[in-house]
Amino acid sequence: MYNVLLFAHSYMRWAVVILGVLIVLRALVGWLGRRRWDPTVARVGSYFTIAMDIQLLLGLLLYGVFSPAVQRAFTDFGGAMRESVLRFWVIEHILLMVVAVVLAHVGHVTARRMPEGKRYQRYAVFAGLAMLAVLLAIPWPAISADPRPLFRSV
Repeated sequence: MYNVLLFAHSYMRWAVVILGVLIVLRALVGWLGRRRWDPTVARVGSYFTIAMDIQLLLGLLLYGVFSPAVQRAFTDFGGAMRESVLRFWVIEHILLMVVAVVLAHVGHVTARRMPEGKRYQRYAVFAGLAMLAVLLAIPWPAISADPRPLFRSV
């Protein structure tokens, strides 16, 4: 089960990244180009937050139930905090991802309630911050202490 969830979590990351980049770009073009509101931007914002929610659910299952690294870390939490790889998975990764999900939701919900002239700006700022948190929390192969493959096999 662990490998299946890890596979799904790994590939769902690409849906989050693609939708996140798409919503940020569309919002920036609308905001900086002073365009009339396009309701499809809100639809992309919905897809982005849904993808983030699914990714969070998969991550929480891995974190709380199936991850041997996290289970090992909780047996000696002080020791895990001294080890950078375990600290990344137990604290940094999940904290940044939860922050990203909250930012995505706050931006999406508040943008829908704003006047049309401010919606693009709200989406650009909040989705941009959410994407920054996501990109910082992904264990990229070239820069991570515990690199993970970009495309995982089961």
